[in-house]
Amino acid sequence: MALNNATLYYFDFSDFKPTVALGENLNLFLKDSGIDYEYIRVKGAEFKESDLRKKLLEQKYYSATLPAVEIDGKFYNKTAPTMRFLGKKLGKYVGKNDEENYFLDTAADLVRDYFQTWIKIIKETDEEKLKEHFENDTKKYLGIFNDIYGEHQGPYILGEEITYPDFLVYHLLDDDKALDHLADYPNLQQFVNTFTRRPNLVAYFTSLK
Repeated sequence: MALNNATLYYFDFSDFKPTVALGENLNLFLKDSGIDYEYIRVKGAEFKESDLRKKLLEQKYYSATLPAVEIDGKFYNKTAPTMRFLGKKLGKYVGKNDEENYFLDTAADLVRDYFQTWIKIIKETDEEKLKEHFENDTKKYLGIFNDIYGEHQGPYILGEEITYPDFLVYHLLDDDKALDHLADYPNLQQFVNTFTRRPNLVAYFTSLK
């Protein structure tokens, strides 16, 4: 499968920074991969009656929502499954055997668990509730992922080679404003330092500052 004519679709959340939530995982993944693609943002209020949603439903995506990646007219949605699928087609970003892929799938599921705690406070302004989230949830998952990143020699989950959950972890740390709280989590700090220097991502990260 040639990964040509690729388009990433995700919601345009005007009340938040443009990188917020699930679409950015695929945006980072596609940028890093070197695939030539277009990124189209869709207003949430317009999506329900949009041709895009109709196309998703026509292709049997019954949970027709975003993000979705379109390649040569065929849609792929759900974040982690799409990343796994594309990784297999590209011959990278996945494990070399069943054991490695199990480890990666476990890490991806843990990111989803962490995400569920963060999404509850995405609009929260009460400082006490935000602090409670940080103490009870953020620190918990920082500890878990610090241990995961210590399982192999190297900065990434599997060691020296980046895989799809690395994108998920980095972006959720960013969304949860945890990137400045890694002093006690050296494995995560090493990962972030390495990830943000990846050749295909450096210019993009610089543009966000």
